[in-house]
Amino acid sequence: MRHELRTAFWAAILLVTTSTGCSAGEGGSAVPSASRTSASTAAPSASPQDLTEVTDKTHETLTKSVTQSPDAPGPQGLMLVEVWPAGAAYAWETRDQRLCSATVTATMVREKSCATRRLDPPVTSPSGLHPIFTLFTDGWVRLFGADHQQVTAATCSGTPLKVRKVGTVAGGARTLYAAWFPDYTKGSIELTLSDGGTTSKAPLALGDAGDRTCSPAS
Repeated sequence: MRHELRTAFWAAILLVTTSTGCSAGEGGSAVPSASRTSASTAAPSASPQDLTEVTDKTHETLTKSVTQSPDAPGPQGLMLVEVWPAGAAYAWETRDQRLCSATVTATMVREKSCATRRLDPPVTSPSGLHPIFTLFTDGWVRLFGADHQQVTAATCSGTPLKVRKVGTVAGGARTLYAAWFPDYTKGSIELTLSDGGTTSKAPLALGDAGDRTCSPAS
């Protein structure tokens, strides 16, 4: 299933790069951690030395690609979403507050997508959750934003799920997080959220493709 979907995905990318509410920028000819696990399957790992070298090289490659472009990172710089032996995924906010993501190898930018409008999706008040980007790494990564709140725990079908904090954007109003899965995963994960000492739970939709399924804990 995974290989068939990914083959179709790359074939589509060679024809045209598309993204809902986003447009591809310079730097990529095709299409988000050092320590992360899925709800049931550990991701492939490499030694810390190897991953540090991959991070350094991919960061340098992406920096050279976007620094002089309209999609150059703002003050937060590039934020690491995921790193694995063959590459890394990054997210960032441009100077005009558009969100971008990229998947990078040591020598090239494989995919780069940027929102066409600033603060898209809009920040919600008093709080809100927003799917942002889907990234293809050594697995399948869902990057999402939590507005005016922090994610303290997550589950996939009731099983604890590792969620990585990526960084903050939108003037600190939105925190970006990444959830890693070994392959396409549909359904939704259940998040535990904290806001000023108040705790709540809310589902985050993943999508409708894949053999793996998550559903909110009962």
